Amino acid sequence: MKLFISAATLVLSSCFLPACVAVSSTESLSRAMHKLLEMQKHVHGRGLSQTQKNNLYMPEKSALDEMEASLVSMARDREKQGSAAANLTDFLTQIQDIIDQTMKQSILARYNTSQTSLDTTWATYTTGCAGVGDAPWSLYTPINTQHVACRGQEESAYTSYTDCLNDQAIIQGATAARCAAYNNLNTMSRYSPSPCVMQPNTQAPTIGNYLRHMKQYWQTELANLRAARNDCSNVTTTSGPTTNCDALYCTWMAKRYQCDDYQRSFENGACLLSRNYTCARYTGCMTAKANAYNEAHSSANASQAGLQAEWRAVKRIECLIDSLGAPAAQLQSQIDACIARTHSTTQVTFTYYGPTAPVPVCDQSQYTNMTPGNAAFSTRWYSGVTLTVSASEDGRAVGTPRTCASSVCDCWNGTAPTCTVAVSSSGPLAGSHSSSHTIGNLS
Repeated sequence: MKLFISAATLVLSSCFLPACVAVSSTESLSRAMHKLLEMQKHVHGRGLSQTQKNNLYMPEKSALDEMEASLVSMARDREKQGSAAANLTDFLTQIQDIIDQTMKQSILARYNTSQTSLDTTWATYTTGCAGVGDAPWSLYTPINTQHVACRGQEESAYTSYTDCLNDQAIIQGATAARCAAYNNLNTMSRYSPSPCVMQPNTQAPTIGNYLRHMKQYWQTELANLRAARNDCSNVTTTSGPTTNCDALYCTWMAKRYQCDDYQRSFENGACLLSRNYTCARYTGCMTAKANAYNEAHSSANASQAGLQAEWRAVKRIECLIDSLGAPAAQLQSQIDACIARTHSTTQVTFTYYGPTAPVPVCDQSQYTNMTPGNAAFSTRWYSGVTLTVSASEDGRAVGTPRTCASSVCDCWNGTAPTCTVAVSSSGPLAGSHSSSHTIGNLS
């Protein structure tokens, strides 16, 4: 036997008997139920097949109403028949089982699905979305702290280098001053007219006195020349340790590269944040969450009346099934009580939340200090860089962060400096600075 119950068609057929009986879609469920009862008398306790039970798994309102009407009709027929009425206990038990195991479960499953959707979408909505101000800068600020401190160290390294150059200039000046005397004495033109001419009034013996005078004169000049030469040659011989300006230059270059690398790491992290934490993403996220809840609310609200009507119908059917088990004399009063009773629909009444609020206005122009390459960013993050050196090398102010206006954020690929003995020619003292020297007793 197969029973199809829907809003459009009701077809009943039985294959328990040699000849199958069919009920057209235009027949009422009441007649179908009566035929079902008639066939029940011949199945000898076999009951409803699994197929018949499965076909009752869709408790639509119209079908439930027709089933209710059919049960009322059955109850009245039983009242008329009195004690001659057939025993419907097994049949009604099967119907109750179908109601408990399928009809109620179907209604509750649809209710639970919608209620779960309301719960989860509202919970998701109330958790909110990460705004621009929620960017986790703490992930990258420690490396910027290192960067800012490094710039001070860069300036110190550069100051050591330039101090070395200044000291070297003092030595070069002292060397020039001392060697000027030697160079003067070491020029024969200085001795013109020739001192070899015998002086007038030379005492006799004139040749002997002339030779003694020449010996004494040139010995004195030679001693003066040697002393001047020693002063010129020994200008860098002092008591302090030797310092190489080239090494100090390389130390500064390495420190600047290290600072640039800190800055690169920090700004690459800042770029990730500036891309992922935007007004557009925040607004889109909040809008999507609000729409999800509003859609769940609309869907639940649209199905609420139907679910409650189905639930009340199922409860009335249960009441009527109970009535059919009462004595014939009490059937009418039991039926009237079932019809008059108002059944609670609390089990299928939705819990709503909300309403959702408009998405807060987010102005991206207020967050320019998140993106490297602009003044607002530098002001926010590099204000701790204190410049004490007023100098430029390679077109960059010493001790300052690199500037970048690139939209891709990663504005440079840092390359470690190669530094041996060659030094910059753009520094405060251009020229060759490869001499080793100390500043001891020179002023």
